[in-house]
Amino acid sequence: MTLLTEVLSRPLDGGYAEAAQRKAAGQTPVRPARWVLVVAAALVLGLAATWGVRALRSPGEAEQRAHQALERSAAEAQERVTALRERTNELAGQVEALENQALARSDPSAATRARELAMAVGAIAVAGPGLEITLQEDAEAVAAGAAEARIRAGDLRILVGALWQSGAEAVAVGGVRLASTTAIRDVGDQVQVGFESLGTPYVIEAIGPSDDMELGLVDGSAADRMSLLKGYLGATVAIRRLDRLELPASAEVAGLDYITVGEGSEPR
Repeated sequence: MTLLTEVLSRPLDGGYAEAAQRKAAGQTPVRPARWVLVVAAALVLGLAATWGVRALRSPGEAEQRAHQALERSAAEAQERVTALRERTNELAGQVEALENQALARSDPSAATRARELAMAVGAIAVAGPGLEITLQEDAEAVAAGAAEARIRAGDLRILVGALWQSGAEAVAVGGVRLASTTAIRDVGDQVQVGFESLGTPYVIEAIGPSDDMELGLVDGSAADRMSLLKGYLGATVAIRRLDRLELPASAEVAGLDYITVGEGSEPR
C-alpha cells in the first residue's frame, strides 16, 4: 500500500522536479561527464567497426598482387603447355611418316593396314569432310548465377555418341581428338575432355558422312537433348557442313605396338 500511495501522490520522478526548479531559476542544466564519455566511446566503436568491415570486404594490395601473379603464372603455364603440345604433335607426325616409309619398303600391305588402324584409334591426324557443331551457353543466365543454364559434360557425351553411332570416323571436342579412353567429364563449372579444360563455346568436329551424322543428330536422344538445350536452357546450337576438317592425333594414343611369337612357342 505504501508503494501505491507513493505512486499516486508523486507520479513524477524527483529529477523532473529538480530540472523544473533549475529552469525556473534560469540555471543551465549540467550534463553529467559520463554522457560525454558514452558518446565518445560510441563514436570510437562505430569508426572501428566501419574500418574493420571495409578491411574485410576489400582485399589488400598484397592479396591483389598475389592474385594477379597467380593469374599470370597460370596463363604462362597454359601457353607453354599449348606450345609443347603443338611441338609433340609435330614430332609425332614426323615419326609416324618415317615409320610408314620404313614399313612400306618392307611390306606395303602391312603399311596400309597400319595406317587404317592408326586412323581408327586416333593415333594420327586426319582430314576430310564432316560436321561442326557449336554450342553456346546463355551468357546472361550464367552470369546471373543460374547453374542450370550451363552446358554439362553429359550433353556433349550424348551428341558425341550420336555422331559415332551415325558413322563418324573421327571426332574432336574443343580441338581435343577423342580416343576410346578419352573421358568427357564435369570438373566444377568447367567441362574437361581428357585432361583439357574447355571454355564456351563448345565446338564438336566430326569427320564422316555428313548426311548420316546430321540425321543422327536430329533424331533420337540427341534431338531431345538439343531441344532441351535450346528451349529450356536458352543455349544456341549451330550445325555446319564443312568440306574439309583437320583433326589432330589423340594425345592419349602413344602409337601402335605389335608382338611376334618366338620360335618354339605356341600362341595361347
